[in-house]
Amino acid sequence: MPDTPLLNINNLSVDFAIHNSIVHAVKNLSFQVHAGETLGIVGESGSGKSVTSLCIMGLLPTPPGKITNGSIHYFGNPEKPIDLLQLKRKEIQAIRGKEISMIFQEPMSALNPVYTCGHQVSEILQQHLHHTKKEAKENVLELFNEVKLPRIHELFNSYPHQ
Repeated sequence: MPDTPLLNINNLSVDFAIHNSIVHAVKNLSFQVHAGETLGIVGESGSGKSVTSLCIMGLLPTPPGKITNGSIHYFGNPEKPIDLLQLKRKEIQAIRGKEISMIFQEPMSALNPVYTCGHQVSEILQQHLHHTKKEAKENVLELFNEVKLPRIHELFNSYPHQ
């Protein structure tokens, strides 16, 4: 099935209940992403870019947000598409970070300030790739080095604000 997308969003609508009124954040949005494609979502502040991404990742805060229409299908295995909106919390957690990831636009809120940078990246490798603590640390240091971060050992033990 070479024409099967990796991600298919069909007629997605998302509303927010705010101060006794409804804000329509996303209205009937549809798009597909195929293997090897890069999709950029652009628009004015408040146009629904982040809300759409949060829906895909299963991170939409409910309440106040609510998906009122549409579907989000992930075709990691084309023989068995997954409706991301129907998954239980544990099921989406198994996919999130391993098969589908998001780079948050605000770095100060993306990392937890009470854990070191190394700990937070290691945790992902331990959870999804079943690395031991030692393997995860070695891998994180390699990754930090690969993206040319300075003083990787110091950075590993630093907190995000540092």
